[in-house]
Amino acid sequence: MSKKTTGRKDMKRIAAGLAGLLGLAITTAATSANATELKVSHFMSPMHHMQVRVLEPMAKELAEQTGDSLTFRIFPSGELSKSPAAQWKTALTGVTDIAFGLPGYTTENFPRTMLAVSPGLFETAAEATNAIWDDIADIAPDYERAKLLALWSTEPAALMTRDKPVRTLADIKGLKIRTADQVAAALIDAWGGTPVPLPASEIYTAMDTGVIDGLFIDASGVPSFRLDEVVKYVTLDLPTPSSVFFLVMNKDSWDGLSDGEKTALDSLSGRQLSLDSAASNTLEAERGMDMLEKAGREIIRLEDEARQAFVDATKPVAEQLVADAESRGVANAADIASALQKKK
Repeated sequence: MSKKTTGRKDMKRIAAGLAGLLGLAITTAATSANATELKVSHFMSPMHHMQVRVLEPMAKELAEQTGDSLTFRIFPSGELSKSPAAQWKTALTGVTDIAFGLPGYTTENFPRTMLAVSPGLFETAAEATNAIWDDIADIAPDYERAKLLALWSTEPAALMTRDKPVRTLADIKGLKIRTADQVAAALIDAWGGTPVPLPASEIYTAMDTGVIDGLFIDASGVPSFRLDEVVKYVTLDLPTPSSVFFLVMNKDSWDGLSDGEKTALDSLSGRQLSLDSAASNTLEAERGMDMLEKAGREIIRLEDEARQAFVDATKPVAEQLVADAESRGVANAADIASALQKKK
């Protein structure tokens, strides 16, 4: 075979190889051009358990299911919106595609959801989360302006104090207690304390300097805010509310997905994602209690008689939640509250 013929064959092979590479490049470019990256916003640190144990695994699974055509880009620490209370609005207005936040920060928007945080209603995050999803048809209208991806509860709040142990209802009288939402504030007021609304970022300094005497928070907040350093006493067994968190998506962002992408995202959302999120909170709460115990903080469990006094003082707060929901147009508020109670 002549060198000329061999050269022609080599050129053909090279040309074929280049054509293959060009085809791959075109295919890759087309895939990249058609890919959708969803912005996911939250106000916690990138090390927060919700990002590490829930959002990041969800993002990985979503990318695998869609062949990287649908991915998450997570913006932690308030990068897209510094205000924890603004996360709902951030999603509605399209500043972000998906937002993680608390209905309790803007209770007027979530009258049905707030019935699920009625004081003393649930004993665990899983119990509360399952009850929410058992009655999701009645609660869902709170989220009709967005696509609801997940809705879950934390463990019930504990009362953590700086200098004074709380063993009876009388012990809380006059104490300045940080609260995160209107339900917790109403509860502290009913118990004779003074509710002090403060953003979570200010808790440590406020406790350390004595601006507040204590705070209402579930134990998952201990690792996040180093509360083991500023808390001396922790009172459990109180008829306290849980916090509820949401993961919601902008409706236009949802409508812009392909049918296959919607199916993939739906398969990773809903009750199971909510229960996974609740389980992550429970793990973090257990870690928080371990930290408090290792730091030598006193864990107080109420005597039956003392707890009953708190329960009696709490009843008007639970009744007011129903009245507030009715005043905001929720005609079946009492039925929702009753349905949640039966799930206990």
